[in-house]
Amino acid sequence: MPSFEPNEPVAQVDVAVEHLPAATVVRVAGELDHLTAPKFEAVALPAARRCAGRLVIDLSAVSFLASAGIAVVLAAGAAAPGRVRVVVGSGFTRRPLELTGAGEIVRLCTTREEALAAD
Repeated sequence: MPSFEPNEPVAQVDVAVEHLPAATVVRVAGELDHLTAPKFEAVALPAARRCAGRLVIDLSAVSFLASAGIAVVLAAGAAAPGRVRVVVGSGFTRRPLELTGAGEIVRLCTTREEALAAD
């Protein structure tokens, strides 16, 4: 069994919130797995609860999406009082969301512009 070496890179994630007139955008960059999902959750859930209009979760800069990240997307979607759109960008973020059925719960969009314009 491989062991962890102290100098090995650890999964990284950056999460930022942008408040627009008609939407709150939670932008995520990096890897979303069981190590980084708590940081995403700590930002996304409060933003979702406070969002007055549409919630857009932008995963277009996510390089890896595990089930822990999908769970946070769905929790944020459930916490948001309005419409929820998820920007998936590439297939490696879209596919896990589609396979798990998350695309039935939140609307998946290819671009940020599409998510902000979606009705």
